[in-house]
Amino acid sequence: MNQGDQEENDVTGAGPPADETRPDGGPPEELELIDEEHLDEKEKKLNKLKRELDSCRKDKEEYLAGWQRAKADYINYKKDEERRAEDFIKFANTGILRELLDVADSIEKAAMLSDNHGIKNIYAQMLGIFEKFGVKKIDSAGQLFDPARHESVAETQAPDRESDNKILEELQAGYTMHDRVLRPARVKVGIYKKESND
Repeated sequence: MNQGDQEENDVTGAGPPADETRPDGGPPEELELIDEEHLDEKEKKLNKLKRELDSCRKDKEEYLAGWQRAKADYINYKKDEERRAEDFIKFANTGILRELLDVADSIEKAAMLSDNHGIKNIYAQMLGIFEKFGVKKIDSAGQLFDPARHESVAETQAPDRESDNKILEELQAGYTMHDRVLRPARVKVGIYKKESND
């Protein structure tokens, strides 16, 4: 075999076997099918990752919402506890102050019946102590009867329609403590009844 024949054989045998090459010069059909299979696998993995990501996002939103609710509940709980603590401090002396009201009544009556300025000064000092603890008298005379603030011990004929269900006389002073009734006022209530002309 001469050198020309050898070169011709080398050129002829240089490419891939004829049965592995497509007529249009593209890649082998078997390789293309493998690529498509690989592409399907990638899409499946990508879709799976997307589903997992969506699930993680939903979990995150649920956890965040739950945390926000728990935080709000905790803040409200703290506020309620602070309010309860404040109320406890405000009304811690309720019992003893309620007992002192009877003493205040006695001093008030003595001050009204006497010209002794010492008694009047003692009564004024007691009212000053009450005020420091948020204790105030209930304004009753001429007011509409309020069962939350007044205790009716008697009913009497009202002179006119305008006085119906109004307090005509206060028998014992009532007091509030920080706007909460410490002792209701004991009163006489006017009831208007139109007289018949028989």
